[in-house]
Amino acid sequence: MRAGLAGWLCGSLLLVVLPVLPPPWALWSGAFAALAILAGVISSPPLAPGWPRSGHAGVLLFFAAGAALLALSLGGLRGHALLRAQLPAACNRADIQLQGVIDSLPVRVDAGGGHSRQRFLFRVDSLHPARCGGPRRVRLSYYGDAILAQGQRWRFDTHLRRSWGLANPGSFNAQAWYVASGVHASGSVRGNGELLRPARSGGIGALRRDISAAIESAVRSPPAAAILRALAVGDKGGIDHRLWSLFQAFGANHLLVISGLHIGMVAGLCLLLAQPFAQLLALAGQARIGRCLPPLVTLAGAGAYSALAGFSLPTLRALCMLACIVLARLAGRRGSAPAGLLLAAVLLLADNPEASLGSGFWLSFSAVAALLWQDRWAPRGTLLVRLWRAHLYMALLMAPLGALYFGGASWFSAPANLVLVPAVGWAVAPLALGGCVLWLAGLPGAAACWRLAAWPVQQFVEWGQGIAGDGGMFLHLCPGLPAVALALLAVGLLVLPLRAGLLLLLLPLALPGSPPSMAPELTALDVGQGTAVVFTAGGHSLLYDTGGGSPGGPSLAQSVVLPWLRQRGIRRLDQLVISHADADHSAGADDVLAAVPVARFIAGANVRARRQAEPCLAGQSWAWSPAVRFRLLSPPRAGQRGNDGSCVLLIESPGLRILLAGDASQLQERDIIAYWGDALAADVLLVGHHGSATSTSQAWLNRVAPRVAIIGAGYASRFGHPHPAVLARLHRQGVEVHQNALEGAVSVRAGAPGELRVDAFREHLETWWK
Repeated sequence: MRAGLAGWLCGSLLLVVLPVLPPPWALWSGAFAALAILAGVISSPPLAPGWPRSGHAGVLLFFAAGAALLALSLGGLRGHALLRAQLPAACNRADIQLQGVIDSLPVRVDAGGGHSRQRFLFRVDSLHPARCGGPRRVRLSYYGDAILAQGQRWRFDTHLRRSWGLANPGSFNAQAWYVASGVHASGSVRGNGELLRPARSGGIGALRRDISAAIESAVRSPPAAAILRALAVGDKGGIDHRLWSLFQAFGANHLLVISGLHIGMVAGLCLLLAQPFAQLLALAGQARIGRCLPPLVTLAGAGAYSALAGFSLPTLRALCMLACIVLARLAGRRGSAPAGLLLAAVLLLADNPEASLGSGFWLSFSAVAALLWQDRWAPRGTLLVRLWRAHLYMALLMAPLGALYFGGASWFSAPANLVLVPAVGWAVAPLALGGCVLWLAGLPGAAACWRLAAWPVQQFVEWGQGIAGDGGMFLHLCPGLPAVALALLAVGLLVLPLRAGLLLLLLPLALPGSPPSMAPELTALDVGQGTAVVFTAGGHSLLYDTGGGSPGGPSLAQSVVLPWLRQRGIRRLDQLVISHADADHSAGADDVLAAVPVARFIAGANVRARRQAEPCLAGQSWAWSPAVRFRLLSPPRAGQRGNDGSCVLLIESPGLRILLAGDASQLQERDIIAYWGDALAADVLLVGHHGSATSTSQAWLNRVAPRVAIIGAGYASRFGHPHPAVLARLHRQGVEVHQNALEGAVSVRAGAPGELRVDAFREHLETWWK
C-alpha cells in the first residue's frame, strides 16, 4: 500500500513539474512519471474485496490519465498567464506610470558614492500607457527620499524592462529565478513618487517592518542584527554577499532563512504549552476538546510564524507537512512524514509550478527526504551519534547538490552544523522569537532577549571570518550532470547494508565539466554593461577585462567569470589584461588575482589592483607559440587615461584574428589606423565602447573588415547601447552581429578553412519563456 501511494504521489509530482521544464527534461520527467504511476497501479491493493485486478488497474489508469491531463492543463494555463504578463519588448526603458502596493519588505542597497537605494517587489494595480500593460508584479529600485514600507500604496513614474538577466555557462540563471518568483519586469523609479495610502497599522507587513526596525535598533552589531531579523521575520535585507559567503563557507547558509527547522521548533513549543490546558479540559470532562487543542494550537502557532516569515517556500513546505500530520491525527489516523512531504510538494507545485525552477524547492525537499531516508535505515544510538550521523549524511548530499546549484560545497559543513544547528535552534531562534513576543505584548525585556541572542551570533561571525578568510573552506566543484547523478545515487544507497565502494561514485564530482580548449577559441561573456573576454588556445588562457559589479555586492568576476573558468577547467591564466580603469572593465581584477594564479598582469593607466601591473603600451607583443601571437596597438604612451587609454589588443591565431577595442573613441581609432594601417584586419571585432556612437567609425570598419562583431552591452541599456547608427554601419558592411544582451555568452572558433563557428549560450536554453 505504501509503495503504491509513493508511486502515485511521485508520478503526480513529476506531472505537475512537467509543463515548466525544457523539452529534454520534460521528456525524461514524463517517462519517469509514467513508470511511477505504473508502479503505483501494480502495487496498490484492489479497490474493494472481490474487485477483479484487471478492473482495478483500469480504474486507476483512468484516474492517472485524468491527473496527467489536469497537471498539463494547469501548467499550460500558468505558462500562458506568465507570457501574457511579460512586458512588451517595445516598452523596454519606456516612461511607465505604475499604481499599486509595495509587496515585500524594502531592502536598502548601497548605490555607491555614499548613496543608497531601496529595492522591493511592487504589486501593480494599474499601468499607463495601456500598450505596456501586462506586468502584475515588478521589482523596483527607489532612489528617492521617502522611507518605504510594505503595504503602502504608491504611484510611481518608472523605467521598466523585461525580466531578463545574464546568461553564461556555470552561472546563476536569473531569468529562471524571475519566472519562479513571479516577477514580470524590473526597473527603477524616477523621482520620489506619490504616496496614496500608508500601510495599514497592525497588518502583517507593518508588524514585520516594525519588529525588524526594533531588532536593528536594539542590537549594535550589524551582522548579528541582520541574522536576527532574518530569523525572526524573514527580513533578509541586511544579509549582504559577504555574510552569505561566510555561512556558505561553513555549509550553514540555510540558517540565514526561516526553514522547516524553525517551524518545527515553534510547533514543538506550542505543543508543550498546550498540553497543560488539554489536561485541564480533560479533568473538566471535555476530553474530546482536550485532545483536539494541542494539535490545533501547534498548527496555529506554526502558521502564525510562517506568516511572519512572509510564507517563504521552506516554511510553506514545513507547514504543509505539519498540517498533513495534524489533520491525520485529528481524524484518528497515523500521519506519515514521507506521505506528508510528497503531498506538500504536490500542493506547492499545484499552486506554483514554476517553483520547481528554483534551487530552493529542490534543496528544501531533498534535504527533508534525505533525512527521512537516512532515519529509516540508520541504526539507533545515542542522541549525539544520531545527530553527527545526520549532519554527515547531509554534508554528503549537499556536495552534489551544491556543485549543481552553487558551483561547490563546504568540506567543513558536518562539524559546523553539528554545533550551529543546535545553537540556533535551541538558543538564538527561541531568544529572538521570545523578544518578538515581549515586544508585541508591550512588555519590557525584548531588547535584552535580542542582545542575548546576538552574542553567540557575533562570536561566530568574528570567529568564522578569521578561519574562512582565505576561502579554503569552500570546495569549488564543476562536474557534469552524469557525475552529479552518480553522486546522488551513491548518497542514496550509502545507508543501505550493501554500501562498500559507493563513496567512489563521489569522485567524478571533482572532475571539471569540460577540458580546456586546445583549438583557438574566443568567448565574450555576458556581463551586462561591461566587458569580459577569454581567449584560449593550446592549453593557454588570456582574460581581457573582468566586467563590473554593483556597489556593496559581488563583482561579476565572482559571479560570472570565475565560475566559467572553473567549469572549463582553467586553473591559471597566462595573461590578465585590464584595458582601462572604468569599473565596468576592471571591478573584478582583485577577485581574479586572488582566485587564480596569473603569470602576467598588464593594465591601462590608473587601474587599482592588489598586484602591480605592467603598463599597457602600443608595440608590446608576446607569443604562446609561433602560430599564436599577441600585440598591443594602443595606447601610444604610458599613463594615458580615460577611454582613449584603453589597451587595444590584436590576437593572431590559425584561422582566427581577433581585435579587442576596449572603449577607444573614434579619435583614437583614427590614430590607430594612421599607425597600423592594414595590420588591423581581423575576423572578429569586439565593438568598441559597447556599441556607443562615439566609437566604431566607418573608417575603422573599412580597415578592420571584420566578418563577426560582438557587442557587450546591457539588456535595454540605459545608455542606449548599441547605438542604431553603429548597428546600421555594421549591417551595411555585411558584418555578422552578435549581442551578449540578446544571446548570452558568445563563443567563436575557426571551423573549416575560411569558416568561423559562432555559438551563443541562449540558444541552448530551451525554455518557453524566451
